[in-house]
Amino acid sequence: MDWDSIFRNGGEAALGPAAIYTALAAIGLNIQFGYTGLLNFGQAAFAAAGAYGLAVAVTTYGLSFWTGVFLGLFASVILALLLGFPTLRLRADYLAIVTIAASEIVRLTVRSVRFTSTLGGTDGLQNFTGRFFEISPLHGSEYGFW
Repeated sequence: MDWDSIFRNGGEAALGPAAIYTALAAIGLNIQFGYTGLLNFGQAAFAAAGAYGLAVAVTTYGLSFWTGVFLGLFASVILALLLGFPTLRLRADYLAIVTIAASEIVRLTVRSVRFTSTLGGTDGLQNFTGRFFEISPLHGSEYGFW
């Protein structure tokens, strides 16, 4: 048995980026559903708004990474305001329906043929990692946890 590979893969699964993303999504759901009792399926829409705000700023418009971070945050806040005010009084299943619809609208907009030149369509945005790795505190080829 290759114990080194077993422990390395187990460590990456427990501490890697996929585990961090899943933990953040679980914390968000726990806050919304656990503390308030509201079922919100809009986390994907907010994550997509932030991620595409950052990626479009860096790849399409050539802005700096940190400017892209603030534009991604701004895009998520704008989406939150657009969804928040009309749905402020909704309870139970109605909030879930609205947030599912918002997530689908964001998904269909991002994947539409009309915005392929800006958002990448179904292929997504390419060549985004170069500038991200330039600001990384890790040097050389050490981009992982191991």
